[in-house]
Amino acid sequence: MEHRNYLFISIFLGILLLSSCENDLQEVRKFDYYEDVPTEIASDVEMMYSDSFQVRVIVRTPQLFRYAGARPREEFKGGIVMDFIGENLKISSKLTAKEAIKKTITIKDELGRNIREPVVIVKDSVVLAGGNGDVLLTDELVWYENEGKLKTSEWVQIITEDKNIFGFGFESDKEFKKWRIRSVLGEFESDGLVNGLND
Repeated sequence: MEHRNYLFISIFLGILLLSSCENDLQEVRKFDYYEDVPTEIASDVEMMYSDSFQVRVIVRTPQLFRYAGARPREEFKGGIVMDFIGENLKISSKLTAKEAIKKTITIKDELGRNIREPVVIVKDSVVLAGGNGDVLLTDELVWYENEGKLKTSEWVQIITEDKNIFGFGFESDKEFKKWRIRSVLGEFESDGLVNGLND
């Protein structure tokens, strides 16, 4: 009888030990230490993105942190400046923000297929200035690298030479020439705001 009780207690303790180890392993998996440790840190960075042997975007940031692991990404510390280069090889638009991160997301194409798309998400005091003098102000903007599009679903303000437009949602080409606001809430005379921003 004692032997049977001893065997029962041993089996019970073994199951308890295994279940506690499994829980501990799950907790460890939740916390991937290496996701929060950059694999590379660089200062005063200038990067160029090219297409068909032509530079299309120049990116500058005070500090770049690269992360590997399950969530690979690049974080731009201390702000970001992105110069979009037009067909004439001159800067066609300039994007600035206080925060930025580059990563790859999954989106659906026109046929409903899942595709991987590299994006740069900029946040906080976002300003997009076009060569024609138009200026966009928002809290968040996403550059879809393969599409060559700039998009947001957030509140936006666009200041043109003669208008001040408010609304939600925005989409544009990277030159900031062909753009639209999805939901316009107001449109007023600019009253020289563009000149004030450019000074």
